[in-house]
Parts: sequence; C-alpha cells; structure tokens
Amino acid sequence: MKKAVISMDVEDWYHLDYFDRNNCNQKVSMLDGFGRFREILNNNGIKTTFFVLGEIVHGRLLEELVESIKDGHEIANHGWNHKRPLQMSIKEFRDDLARSKAALEDLLQIEVKGYRAPCFSLDIERLNVVHQTGHLYDSSCMRCVGHPLYGNLDLSQYQQLSKNIYTKNGFFEFEVSSAKAIGRNIPVSGGGYIRIFPWFLMKWLLMKYLENADLYILYIHPFELSQVNTPTTPPNTKWSTNRRFSLGRHNVDVKLNKLISLLKQRGFEFTTFNELRNDLVLENLDTIL
Repeated sequence: MKKAVISMDVEDWYHLDYFDRNNCNQKVSMLDGFGRFREILNNNGIKTTFFVLGEIVHGRLLEELVESIKDGHEIANHGWNHKRPLQMSIKEFRDDLARSKAALEDLLQIEVKGYRAPCFSLDIERLNVVHQTGHLYDSSCMRCVGHPLYGNLDLSQYQQLSKNIYTKNGFFEFEVSSAKAIGRNIPVSGGGYIRIFPWFLMKWLLMKYLENADLYILYIHPFELSQVNTPTTPPNTKWSTNRRFSLGRHNVDVKLNKLISLLKQRGFEFTTFNELRNDLVLENLDTIL
C-alpha cells in the first residue's frame, strides 16, 4: 500500500533560521496557519503528524493541539526553541530533547514517539541520541547536498526497507521526499517549494518522484498558510530572504489541495508516522526487532 504523511512543523515565523530572532517582533504570530492546515486536513479526511516546538505550547495553540489529538492526529517533538542540533553539544542536544518531550507529554497528556530536527540538522551521533531519549522514530533525513542548514545523515548502519524507510533495533528513520532533476536532488516535499514553484513545475517533479515511490512525505509550516500580513523583518534581512518568505503565500492552500488530490489519484493512503511505524513493525517483525 502506498502511504503519504502530510506533516507540519509547528513553529512561528520568527523561528526561521534566516531571521535574527532577537530582532523579530515576536508579538506578531503566524500560528493561525496551523488552524487553516487542520481545516484542509479535516475536509479531506486526513490524519497526520505535527512536529511541535516545546516553547510555544500554550494559549490558543495548546487548545488546538488538544483538539487535534481528539481528531486522531499525532503530536511529535520538534525540539524546544528551534535551535539546530548541529549547533549544540551532545549533552545540550540530549537536554533539549528531554525538555521538549517532557513538556509536550505533560501539557498534552500523551506519549511523544517521534522527532524531527529543526532544519533537518542532524548527524548519526545525534540520531542515536534521539533513539536513546525514548523516541521510536525520526524524520530528519533530507538528501539535498550543499544546503547551508541541513545535516548529512549517514544511515549506512541501518537496514533499508524501501526507498525512504530505514530501521535499526526497532527505531525508524523516514527520509523526506526528494526527486532527481537537472543533476541534483530537489525536495518535492517542502512547503517552501510548493509556494515558490509554479504548479506545473511542482506537479512535474511530484509525478517524477511518485513513479517508483511507495511513501511520500510533506513538511509545511504555519506561516505558509497564515492570513496575517507579512511581518516586518529585522533590518539586516536580505531582500532575497524577505522575498522567499512572502512569495506564494496567497495560494498555497490551493496548491496543497491539488497535491492531496494528486496523491489520492495515484492511490496513496494518508497516515501518521506512528501508525506507519506500527504497520512496518507488524509487516517486518521477523527481521527488524
């Protein structure tokens, strides 16, 4: 069965690494995009996984997360405040994971089973820490060589179950979707690419990827679906960054619905990462545990 996880990294606009957070007006929030995303999912009968930062789980977002759990969605860990793991020592990273996991579990009264690193900033040493801190899976592997923020996750010691799925000792790594085009890997999974690329180009890349894939993973952010006017960014922000931040936000919901329709037409079934992991364990019980 072909599976798709239409996930969201739940963070605010000022958590983006392209901005100087200390000079951002953090009183302006774009987390309303989380509610719009939930509405799109509910209209399409889709359950998914939300990777949530620990420091923002309060107020209206806390209420919406509780409602999301009731709707059957999964809440997973995105760290405490979006500091990239590769910028932390192993001890700092372990403490960050434990702090955010405990906060989510205490506030939401759930067990947090998954993790995604901010900016996919992870290496194998830190992936081992993710496993050691009680997580059952991770989705921080992005094959996009040369990106200034992404890590380089060596999974050579893992058993590869399929194109995007790796496992070791019952722990799973779900690689985010990318397609080979013009001699390089291009993510066909990010909200930024959906926003910026015209739909005909995004559709072509998606069709190219889906030709021989049985797992598709999307990651998107609340600001990309927010109806709040684009906030004033710090004065030292590059023009190109400001342009990339705002471009395509007016119709990303339309493109997202087109993406969901395309996946349905191609026979994909929508799920959460934890449900996918559980299915894989049952299917491969003799070889992975």
